Amino acid sequence: MGIVDAATYLDMSQRWMYRESRKHGIPRYYFGGKLKFRIDDLDRWARQQKVT
Repeated sequence: MGIVDAATYLDMSQRWMYRESRKHGIPRYYFGGKLKFRIDDLDRWARQQKVT
């Protein structure tokens, strides 16, 4: 999925996705110069962010 869909999926802004995917290690891929994300990677990453 592209940056717009990934940001919507995580309920975050596109700007946050660009900045934080690099900063916090959200798995991302580049295809044809475009940033792409996989849903299963986003889900796995989000579960690891659990605050206790």
